[in-house]
Amino acid sequence: SSTCALPIFEKLPIEYFIKRENPDVLCVTGYITNVPEMISYCASAKRLLPDVVTLVGGVHCEVCPADLNTECIDFRMVRNAVTQFPRLLEYLKGRVEMPSGILRYGDVLGQVSLPAFDFSFPIPDRTLTERYRKKYFYIFHDKVALIKTSFGCPYNCSFCFCRSITKDHYFERPLDEVIRELKSIRERDIYIVDDDFLSSKSRVIEFIEANLIAGFDKKYLIYGRADFIAQNPDVMEAFAQIGLKTVIVGIESFLDDELDRYNKNIDAKTNQEAMNVLNRLGIDCYATIIVSPDWGKAEFENCRQNLSQLGIHYVNLQPLTPLPGTELKIPESELVFPYTDFHKWDLAHISIYPSRMSVVEFYSSILRLYKAVLFQPRFLLKYLKSYNLLMLWKMLKGVYIVQNQYLKRIKQAEKNA
Repeated sequence: SSTCALPIFEKLPIEYFIKRENPDVLCVTGYITNVPEMISYCASAKRLLPDVVTLVGGVHCEVCPADLNTECIDFRMVRNAVTQFPRLLEYLKGRVEMPSGILRYGDVLGQVSLPAFDFSFPIPDRTLTERYRKKYFYIFHDKVALIKTSFGCPYNCSFCFCRSITKDHYFERPLDEVIRELKSIRERDIYIVDDDFLSSKSRVIEFIEANLIAGFDKKYLIYGRADFIAQNPDVMEAFAQIGLKTVIVGIESFLDDELDRYNKNIDAKTNQEAMNVLNRLGIDCYATIIVSPDWGKAEFENCRQNLSQLGIHYVNLQPLTPLPGTELKIPESELVFPYTDFHKWDLAHISIYPSRMSVVEFYSSILRLYKAVLFQPRFLLKYLKSYNLLMLWKMLKGVYIVQNQYLKRIKQAEKNA
C-alpha cells in the first residue's frame, strides 16, 4: 500500500483515511496525552481491516509501553525505532527474524531483552509534510522547520521526562551531518528541538563556524540552560550574529530552595545573569516556570515581580507534574486526577492538590499571572513594531485559546469542589 503521513492538521476522521489508503500496516505515534486516541485509531483499523498490522511508538510508548498493551495493537516500539521499524517490515514480509526492541501484545518491558541504544538518524524526507508547512507556527516563528541534533540530556533534573527516554544516555549527531541536513531545509526559521542545545561550548562554537562557512541565512530557536548563557556571553553574542533569535530557558523558579529540590544545579542569581545577557544581546527568551503546588499568593506575586524585573514577557507556566518515568513520585491520594486520565497529563493541568489554595484559586492565580506577563504595556508597542499583523493575530489567537482552556478548567474545578 501507499505511504501516507497524517499529522494532527487533518480534520477528517481516521476511518476515512483507513478506507482510502487500505494499509497493510498502520503506525501511530503520540505523547501521554494521546494514549486514548492511539488505541482508538488502532481499534478502528482492526474493525475496518481485520488483517491490518497495527504498530504504536513514540516517547511515551518507549517509557510506559504497558499503557498501550491492548489487543488491537500488535506491536509496540520501545527501543531504536528508526533502525528497528524497517526490520519489522522485513519481518512481516517473512524475510528476517523478529527484531528486538519491539513488544507484542502481552509482553512486559522488564521481561524482554532490549538492544543497546542506536542513535542512527537518517535525514528525513520533508516532502511528506510539505503541504502542511504553512500551518507550522511557534510563537513568532512562522513556517518553522524542526531539526534534532542530539538525543537525551547530560543533566539530571528530577522533573524531566527526557532523561527517561534514553535512560540517561546522551548522544550528539556528527556536526557535518547536521549541517548537511540544514542545507536540505528550505525554511529560514529553524527550531532545534534538542533537550539542551547549549550543553557543550566547543560544539556550539563549531556550529557557529560551520554556519558561517555554509553561508546560512537562518533564524534559530533553541533550548538552553541559564548557566551556559550566563557563563558564555561571548559565545551567545557570536551565535546571535549568525541567526540565534530565541532561547527557551528553563528558569523553573526564582527560589533557590525550589531549584535545589528540582536538582537543577542552578541558583536564582544565575537565572538573573542569563537574562541580563539575553536582554543585552536582543535575544528573545521564552521562559518556562514550574508552578509548585506549595505556592500561595506571595509566591505568585514574587514570580510576577521577577518576570517583570528581568524583562521576560514570553512565559510558559507549568504546574509541577509528576510524569511517569521521572523521579517525582506522588501518592495517588495527592493527585487531582488519576494516572489513567491521560488527556490531563499535559503540563498545563493541575495534577497535584495545592497545599495553600483550592484548585480553583490555583488555576485562577496561574491565569492572572499569564495576563500580567503577556500584557505588560511596555512590551505592547514592541509587538506592534516588530511583527506583522498576521503574526500578531496568530499570537493573540493562541492567547485566546489558552485563556479559554484555563476558564474551562476553573469551571470544571468549581463543579468538582
